[in-house]
Amino acid sequence: MNTKKYGPVIDWFVISVFLITVVLTTTVDRLWEKFTYIAPIPVFFALCLLLLNHVSVRDCLKTREKEFILLCVGIILSGVNIILIRSNIGAFFTITNFLLFLYLADKVRFSKAQLTLIAAVSLLILFYWLFINREIYGNVATNPNRASLFIFIHFCVFVCFLVCFLPSLQASKRLRSVVLLLIACGVGARVLSLHCRGVFLAVIVWAGTYYVLPKKKFTVSLVISVSLLIPVVYLILWKSGIFDGVVVYGKNVNSGRNVIWYEFLKVFIRYPITGIGSDFDRMLPDLYAKDTHHALLDLLFVHGIPVFMIVLCLMYRRIRRVVTAFEGPVQCVCIASIYGILSAGSFENFYIVSPCNMLFLMIFVMCNSISTSDIQPKTVP
Repeated sequence: MNTKKYGPVIDWFVISVFLITVVLTTTVDRLWEKFTYIAPIPVFFALCLLLLNHVSVRDCLKTREKEFILLCVGIILSGVNIILIRSNIGAFFTITNFLLFLYLADKVRFSKAQLTLIAAVSLLILFYWLFINREIYGNVATNPNRASLFIFIHFCVFVCFLVCFLPSLQASKRLRSVVLLLIACGVGARVLSLHCRGVFLAVIVWAGTYYVLPKKKFTVSLVISVSLLIPVVYLILWKSGIFDGVVVYGKNVNSGRNVIWYEFLKVFIRYPITGIGSDFDRMLPDLYAKDTHHALLDLLFVHGIPVFMIVLCLMYRRIRRVVTAFEGPVQCVCIASIYGILSAGSFENFYIVSPCNMLFLMIFVMCNSISTSDIQPKTVP
């Protein structure tokens, strides 16, 4: 299906689906409430088109490509688990979309014009949340955490585009550092105005990764492990009572995630292989907030250990490729954005659901679509 004649047309169609979904779900809260529940379905079909347009399924089957086999096993296994546990069907699209995203992240190539359009939309939405929508914590019509996540993900997409495709920023380290720091400070200040501590931590992780953290392979396992350990440490501290009554930036440290993670864990222990599914009203009838508030834990709790291990394998390989395949400014800004997004996903589902999963994918696509003449390629082990 990936022909010279129709390939670009298919890509433009997919990008249109992505951008319509992004605009409808990240600008007006009323549209978010109405559209976000059906968004995974058109996104699923769009990702399938991307797969057929950029990957030869016949060759994958003929050569028994390991990652393609993992993708198929993950999708089939998640479907079986959903039937066994009597889950809501929406969970199938969530995990399938994310598996497709992880598989395609290093295979899709978009043109500069296509990526420019994506970055322009991210800039416009970022501008809206920074300068037009002036809601602050205590005077907010939308969910302040959701607004902060939108700000951060669009910031990541936009700065990745700037560094990947603006020659002056690639050539001048001083100019690049100053420009990115100023934008990050503006984003951090806006997030603080919404009192979103998790996303503010993600901004700090972004800056720390970009300016300080070594861009080495070991950091991939480190960041994923820390993301998974955060709930464990959080629960231990909650049970110890050490943070009882402690308030940080207008909110209690025991924000409610302690109860949510604990209740999900108690039920998950009974269904570690199939997961508990997404029918939370049946599985967790007494839990007031039926949302895991953690991207990776959501996949673990809902879909079980085997599917979760496939996700971790593909995620590790995708991120490791960014670390090992390139060096220089492109590598720095993409890794900083990826690690920042993983950090924000330690407190919200965030990057596994639409529209954020599509924007997360665009960061990988930008990194892989850039001309090799603009960066210093390395051999991927």
